[in-house]
Amino acid sequence: MTKIHELIEDFKLNQEILGREKRYVDLCVFRLNRWQKFTVKELGVNEVEEVTQLHIKKYIQERQRVGREVNRTINNNIATLKVFFQYLVSEEFIDEQSNPMRRIKNLKEEKTVIVTFNDDEVSRIINDLKEETYSNVRDKLILIMLFDTGIRVSELCGIKNDDIARRHILIHGKGSKQRLVYISNIMRKYMRKYEVLRQERFRKKPQDEIEDYYFLDQSAVKLSRSRINKILKEHCINAGVRKEVRCSPHDCRHYFAQKQLRNGIDIYSLSRLMGHFDTQITSKYLRGLEQEDILQIGRLHSPLNGVKISKAQFRV
Repeated sequence: MTKIHELIEDFKLNQEILGREKRYVDLCVFRLNRWQKFTVKELGVNEVEEVTQLHIKKYIQERQRVGREVNRTINNNIATLKVFFQYLVSEEFIDEQSNPMRRIKNLKEEKTVIVTFNDDEVSRIINDLKEETYSNVRDKLILIMLFDTGIRVSELCGIKNDDIARRHILIHGKGSKQRLVYISNIMRKYMRKYEVLRQERFRKKPQDEIEDYYFLDQSAVKLSRSRINKILKEHCINAGVRKEVRCSPHDCRHYFAQKQLRNGIDIYSLSRLMGHFDTQITSKYLRGLEQEDILQIGRLHSPLNGVKISKAQFRV
């Protein structure tokens, strides 16, 4: 028999060895410790081999009873428990048939329509930035990259110089998963301009005092997520963006997804670009499209488009 708290420590160590981000590991450990505390104190279960599906259901019921978390948040806790127990199966602490998460299903989530920027707002936000200084051009490129690639703000902050290639950027995503995103013509134009200004800005600074990240502040230090949030907020206010749009970097990601869908991209390709492990996550962006958008995509990608059909003689 193995104590639950010992295996949580083992799981944490394994995640760190795999190079998972500290924020992700800390969140997993927080969720697991909270579950372990309930399981030991309320259910009297100390060993992982004793945990059953019923114990898991009682914990889910407890999270619902507390009433501080929506179903989506509880589902995130369920996901962490699934990852934890799958790890225990892979390490042979328990066998597959004894996995209590095997038949645990997610709670039904409320389907909310995602409201994001429209094209006119995106244009006003980007054009609100002048191109007079290093910071101006850097900030403009940041906004262009957020809207044009749909990358997460943490991924943008983490881009290093060696991640930049001629036609694509290597993105270090959630769970240490890597993917490539394209460099569009407009991105390439502003990347060249930014790189010239950055070189000039730090020309007299010793190389070992310049961090190896692509986006740098005035002191040659990696830009923070909070700074990028402020950049976007400032120009959203100036551009008069609608109140129902939160104006967070994640809304740029929503805009990217919905615009790609309107332009006819398939869900699978979009999920690859966005770094989703499951197309079900990507499909939620369809809810933000109007029915006419869906019909237009259908027209553009009709199976018979481009198929030659000969005209038959019609006889009366």
